[in-house]
Amino acid sequence: MNVKSDCVADSFILGCWQLDDRSWKATPETDLARAIDTYLAWGVTRFDTADIYGRSERILGKCLKGRPDCQIFTKAVFFDSVPTPKQIQNKIESALRNLQRDRLDCIQIHWHDPRLDFTSTLEEFSKYVERGKIARLGVTNFNTPMLKKALQIAPIKSNQVQYSLIDRRLENSLQALCLQADIAIFAYGSLAAGFLSDKFLNVKFLLSEGEHARSFYYSNMIAQHGGWEAVRELLLTLDKIAKKYRLSISQVALNWLNNRQIVSSIVTGLTNDRQQIKSNMEALKTAIDPEDLEMLSTQSEELFEQVGDIYSYERGF
Repeated sequence: MNVKSDCVADSFILGCWQLDDRSWKATPETDLARAIDTYLAWGVTRFDTADIYGRSERILGKCLKGRPDCQIFTKAVFFDSVPTPKQIQNKIESALRNLQRDRLDCIQIHWHDPRLDFTSTLEEFSKYVERGKIARLGVTNFNTPMLKKALQIAPIKSNQVQYSLIDRRLENSLQALCLQADIAIFAYGSLAAGFLSDKFLNVKFLLSEGEHARSFYYSNMIAQHGGWEAVRELLLTLDKIAKKYRLSISQVALNWLNNRQIVSSIVTGLTNDRQQIKSNMEALKTAIDPEDLEMLSTQSEELFEQVGDIYSYERGF
């Protein structure tokens, strides 16, 4: 059974897509190293990256070299075709080299097109688990039918999916399967790329954002689930509760997520803003009354449409 740790930092996995200077603002490696050191000082020891996150694996390998206490979860992403065994081998060897590890703590397989049969791919990755090159296998954005099939093929231990007060598609069917099969849920998009924060409390119209992730992925997600007016109403309630506990809006949103039975860990994106790091790390130290958490749940259900399984419209088919 997945039991949450009493250590606040253990509730978080540091998402390192932000190290990719193609999708996010380019930040000098020295500044990123200092940010990672700050997270380490707060007790964060788990890091999430991917083979498609540009320089992310390489920087993490450099910063965390000689830190066996730290776990790095990387991803193997497959879009339009079934990989050959050689291609899988190349991905694993590349990750080992970039991360400067003898064994990968966890590879999370992202399979974009469910119309392609992933049986042979999961079987191949399972061989590397048996050989000791991979400690654990996980998946990302596997919907209910995909995960049910995957569990018959490979020893899947986790599924990383988007989950927040805005996007609760996880609860439609995947949640029941994960609880039954003891699959750890790593929740990303917990703050909708920052939209669930004080910064946007008084924003009446959602304008084009400069950051790629916020402008494309999360703006589209908000549009699919009910639009900006629904988010504005939710922000007002979050602000009311935040003032009651002397917290920020984002801290309340993270607190709500951490109190969901299905959530094993929260993936929060890396920032080099020390105050933001402090705010995120302290978000779970304050206990919010169950009735206030339930108020948020109820309003979320009323404001946002939750149609279909997870990662449905994102796939485009």
